[in-house]
Amino acid sequence: MTAHYKTIQRRQDVGMRISALYRQQQLSIGILDVSGADTLKACIDWFIENMNCLVHVITLEDTFENEDLGTLYPDVTFICFSSLVSTGEMINAFADECYATYFLVARSDIQILGFDGSQLIHLMSDRSHPAVITPVMLNQDYEVLPTIRVPHLSGKEIEPLSFMPDITPGKNTKNLYPVMGLGLYDRALFQRLRGYDEAITGEFWQLFDFGSRCHLYGFSLMTCADFALRFLTKHSVIEDLSQCEGMNRAYTKALSVHRIAGKNVIEKWKPYVDKELLKTEVKTKQIILQKTDFFTLMNEWKSPETDE
Repeated sequence: MTAHYKTIQRRQDVGMRISALYRQQQLSIGILDVSGADTLKACIDWFIENMNCLVHVITLEDTFENEDLGTLYPDVTFICFSSLVSTGEMINAFADECYATYFLVARSDIQILGFDGSQLIHLMSDRSHPAVITPVMLNQDYEVLPTIRVPHLSGKEIEPLSFMPDITPGKNTKNLYPVMGLGLYDRALFQRLRGYDEAITGEFWQLFDFGSRCHLYGFSLMTCADFALRFLTKHSVIEDLSQCEGMNRAYTKALSVHRIAGKNVIEKWKPYVDKELLKTEVKTKQIILQKTDFFTLMNEWKSPETDE
């Protein structure tokens, strides 16, 4: 939250700028720079060649300047942070800058194996569409990774369970949150939900917080078999569930509201309570907007093995 960014807009002629005032782009792609310069450039090249969409790269000012990326890629928009920031902060900045109906979050260390754009946009245009469509993820050896998350508590601790996605073409699997933040987002809904909580520093807790809020407010997340990506150098996805600054914010928003007989009531989830957040946000806003509670989600959520 202390880091600042600047945006270097892609080259546009006057006619395109005027046209952009009257129509919103349907899809923008954001590449999170998480690798070396050569890998980043190869990723940008692939998206420019294969995806007919506006491309944004979220990177560091030093990388942009040292690699002369503005000269190499005049038709790419760069969002350049002055220092390293969290995944949530990068995605929030991209959502603010892209001005598209939907935005796709990718990483520089992945390649897209499948993206059925017409099918995915059709799914997102449905009235009851998910807040985020997340991809099936494969490791460098083309093995499918267990990236379906199911809500679960181990005693007082939040510990989501992991399952394999259904990779049958056309199939969707309900998911708790977007692993690594990767996925196709509805931009207006993302911002209505206030995006990722930048006061939470740990990536897992940011992602969990956003996903749980989606479900608690009556929206869904789906992993779609028509959308698949592969990590270039990863054998597995390891998430860090250790304590971090702001973690209590995630617990407070997820577990403080209990729905009893159709009404929301507040019950502190000790020992993980952010008292100020409980007072200023949960008791005044969230309690009104929440449609279910985390405990109902756990009880009613069918694991992928048993879901019909």
